[in-house]
Amino acid sequence: MKITALILGFILLTNFSFSQIKKKELNGIWKTNSELFSKTDTIKFYRNINSCYQTKWSIGKRKFRTNELNICTEPPRISGIVGKEKIKFRKKDFGQIIEYYQNGILADKFRIIELNKQSTQELKLMRFDKLFEQKVHKYVDSLVFKVLDYDPDKTENNYGVKISNSNPNVKIKIRDGGIGNPEPLIVVNGRPLQDREPLKELLLVETYEIKYLTKEQSASIYGSRAINGVVLLLTSEKRFKKIWNKYGR
Repeated sequence: MKITALILGFILLTNFSFSQIKKKELNGIWKTNSELFSKTDTIKFYRNINSCYQTKWSIGKRKFRTNELNICTEPPRISGIVGKEKIKFRKKDFGQIIEYYQNGILADKFRIIELNKQSTQELKLMRFDKLFEQKVHKYVDSLVFKVLDYDPDKTENNYGVKISNSNPNVKIKIRDGGIGNPEPLIVVNGRPLQDREPLKELLLVETYEIKYLTKEQSASIYGSRAINGVVLLLTSEKRFKKIWNKYGR
């Protein structure tokens, strides 16, 4: 079986898309592992967890509170943030975000990836400061060198598809067809790039879809420029317009 398209897309949709989530749907208690909350890019909150060390969000109609818990002591230890806390929901051209304020100052910012409201309720977020330096160009390289299992030092065809589990925020779909040379044309929000430099200023957290198309799929649109296939990216148009103008495109 041949491969015609390999699609990488951030897992934004399971039961609710970010555009459908309302603040009241998040009301109540959400908990996550405290160590994972401070160290990982992707944060998963649940209505209840079994971890000893927990970060708890209490979201109300007009109130928000953060607590750190150690439930494995007797009695359990509870600590909180000194000062006034508040969260705001914002809609951006790449999705929905939560801004967290302490005493009126923006202290943290998260992108809503998924709200699962089935029996095991889950709220999945991506923190901006953790992902700010993790640029999109790294994922384009990952597509070329890792996902396609390409080794530039080999002379034989080695473009077999290899599914990588290194990024939990990426899902991969494979369809019938063939894989071409792994030096594709890069197209961002419908605009072909002359080189990869603009990718270095795009943010992964603002990019919601990455696709790889073979030359068979893309030649009718991009002509000879698609001889090596095409990588299509959808990202924040507001940011990309500034980058496009900066590089004189």
